[in-house]
Amino acid sequence: MSRTAQLAALLKRTRLDRLARLSWRGLLVLNYHRFGRPSEADDPDLYSATPEDFAEQVRLLADRFEIVPAGSTEWRHGGPARRIAITVDDGYADQMVAADILAAHGVRGTFFVTTGFIDEPHHAWWDEIAWLTRTPVDLPPSKWLPEGLHPSSPTHFRKAVNAAYKSRAGTEGEEFLEALSAWTGRPRLAREKAADSWMTWDGVRKLRSMGMEVGAHSGTHPVLATLSTDRQEQEVTGSIQRLRAELDEPIDLFAYPVGAKVSFDERTRAVMAANGIRRAFSFYGGVNPRKGDVDQFDIHRAGVFSVHTPEVVAAMGALPGLLCTPARHA
Repeated sequence: MSRTAQLAALLKRTRLDRLARLSWRGLLVLNYHRFGRPSEADDPDLYSATPEDFAEQVRLLADRFEIVPAGSTEWRHGGPARRIAITVDDGYADQMVAADILAAHGVRGTFFVTTGFIDEPHHAWWDEIAWLTRTPVDLPPSKWLPEGLHPSSPTHFRKAVNAAYKSRAGTEGEEFLEALSAWTGRPRLAREKAADSWMTWDGVRKLRSMGMEVGAHSGTHPVLATLSTDRQEQEVTGSIQRLRAELDEPIDLFAYPVGAKVSFDERTRAVMAANGIRRAFSFYGGVNPRKGDVDQFDIHRAGVFSVHTPEVVAAMGALPGLLCTPARHA
C-alpha cells in the first residue's frame, strides 16, 4: 500500500477527514482522462479509474464537498469556502460513461475536447508510443534522443520515450513515430481502428444536453510551447472555432495539452486572450486559492490516476495542500 493510501486509510479510520476538509479554502480541480482498463494499444498512464471506482469517487466527493463546474463557477465569493471541480481531457469515447455517472449524481463536469481526434480519427501519439515501446530495445542517437536510449523496464522505457516526444517532437511528431517504429521493428497502429476510440460530434452535443461544460483542448494535442506562434494560433483557434461551429455557442474554456509549466508560454497566453478564453487550465497540481491573485490562464488542476482508490481521491480533497502539490505532478 502506498503512503498516500495509508494516509487515506488513517484519515478514514480516525475520522480526521472531516477536520482536514476544514483546513483549506479555494477551488480544487481534479483532472481525469480515461475510464476502464487499458488494452495493449493504450497508454496505461491515461487511465484514471474504472467506471465503478469513478462512481464511488463522485459519491464520496459529493457527500463531502460542493462540486461545481470548473468554468462557470466563481469560487472566490459566497457559498462554502471549499469547492471541487471535475474535469476530463481529450475526448475519448469511454468518457461518455463518466458523463452518465456525473449526471446521475447531479454533478456538472467539464470536458475538454481535442477536435482533430473527432474530425479525423487517429491514434493519439501517447497510445502509439505505448504500443511501439512494449518491448524495450536499444534506440540509436537522434535529434529526439541525442544520447540514444538503452532498454529498461517497459514502464521506464515508455516514459522516457514519451518525455522525449513532449520536449523535442514539435511539428515532427509523425516523423518521430515513424522512426520509433523502424527502431523497434513494430508496425504503427492501424489508423482505421481508431474511430471507435473517440467521441463523435453527436456525443459532444450530448454532453452539453446533459448539462456538462465543454472546452477546447487544441486540434491535435501538441505541446504548444514547442510550436511556432503561427502553429500555436492554428491549433488553438482552429479547435475553438470547430467547437463553436458544432455546438453553436461560445467556447471560452481551454485546457493546455500536457499542461506542465513548460507546455505553454507567453505566446500561448496571448493566443488565449485573442480568442476570448476566460479560463485556461494547466495540469501540474496545486489548489486555486480563495484569496489573492489568480492567473486566469493558469488555473491549477491535480491529476487522478488509476492507482488512486476512491478513498485516496477523498483524501486528496481533504488534504489538497499535501496530496495535490505541484511537486507530485511536474
